[in-house]
Amino acid sequence: MRTFFLRTSALAATLVTVTALSGCGSSSTDSTTTTKPGSPATTTASDLPATGSVDGLILQVTSSPRTGTVGSTTIKVTATLKGTVGAATLHFQVSNAPSASQGQPATDQSVKVTGPGTFTMPKPYSPTKAGNWAVTVTYVPNDTGNSTLSVSGLPPVSGSKPPFPQLVTDVTS
Repeated sequence: MRTFFLRTSALAATLVTVTALSGCGSSSTDSTTTTKPGSPATTTASDLPATGSVDGLILQVTSSPRTGTVGSTTIKVTATLKGTVGAATLHFQVSNAPSASQGQPATDQSVKVTGPGTFTMPKPYSPTKAGNWAVTVTYVPNDTGNSTLSVSGLPPVSGSKPPFPQLVTDVTS
């Protein structure tokens, strides 16, 4: 996977990871893509909902709260799918890993989707320790050859800023 810098209308740099899976017969290869030329990918980096799009699919994600304390905070996540939405699985993950490439999520929950709509993480997550807890929602189509799209509060590389800081809950003890 590669991370692309995209520009919003306010010309603020944003990171979005978009992976397209394509294949023929029983074999498949991973390749990276953004939207088709002439239809630029769009993102919103500073306000809710965090938004990513590819190939006519729009994924908007909100999470709450922005801050909380251990023992009294429950992270809730909502994803809205618009546009060209086929049968797929939405993966809801919450993690306090330093980056998207490190560690396992504290929770990984899935919801099957068959078209546009609003979907919630099945069970809200309550962090058991202080830290920055980031939400990632990934749309994974059932059909190979269709694009996978992730919208995440996790930075792509340890030490970098998250692409969607509004998807991070700061939990204190």
